[in-house]
Amino acid sequence: MVIYNTDYIKILYHEQHKMVETVWLGFAGSKDYRAALDQYIDVLQTHEVRRWLGDQRQARVVRPVDQQWTVRTWAPVFVTLIGGIKKMARVKSKDVAALISSDNMRHDIDFSKLPLEFRDFEDYDKAKAWLLE
Repeated sequence: MVIYNTDYIKILYHEQHKMVETVWLGFAGSKDYRAALDQYIDVLQTHEVRRWLGDQRQARVVRPVDQQWTVRTWAPVFVTLIGGIKKMARVKSKDVAALISSDNMRHDIDFSKLPLEFRDFEDYDKAKAWLLE
């Protein structure tokens, strides 16, 4: 089921697997980027989520001001809502600048302290297969 769909992101919920799939489709300006991340919060509040697949293959760079907002404002809320998630997978972007900005945020958020498995993948099919094991 498609939950949110724009030119820059599509968010799907797969009921049978209790899985959210976020598919970044390109660059999102500050307003659009933040609206998309607010949808992450909304989906966690309205759906039972056990798995999360972040497909960032087509993602583009996140502006530094939005990286700071993500880490300082958005992430503390997101982290309090992901307690039911067992596994998260990220399919890395092919864009070097996008990968650097994503890695910077991931490092600052530090998912290692959360009670879930988090893995990075280069390949979408391998990421999805791991989530569904």
